Amino acid sequence: MKLSAEINLEFTKANFLALLSYGENPKTSPYSHKQIAEWCERFWNKFSDVDAESDVEIIMPILADVETQWDLYIVNTFATEELKDKNLDLISLPVEWFKSWLAEVNT
Repeated sequence: MKLSAEINLEFTKANFLALLSYGENPKTSPYSHKQIAEWCERFWNKFSDVDAESDVEIIMPILADVETQWDLYIVNTFATEELKDKNLDLISLPVEWFKSWLAEVNT
């Protein structure tokens, strides 16, 4: 799968919250859901093998869930043949998922 244009935001909880908010509004977001999922994966990878600050540790499972749910959504929604020619940056996850992730982060 071809990577999207990278989101160049620092890996912080505040930026994660901002990206989840963008995910709730894909029509006005400067980033695709694919870009958000890829950013979450890079964030998780950066801190997966280190003792991170508590605010990062708390969001690690949610970062992983965003990326995992993206992958699962793609493979469970589209046939392999469809994916060869599809621009994945145009695909949106259900916005309810972003609302749920935001609620989880904020609890």
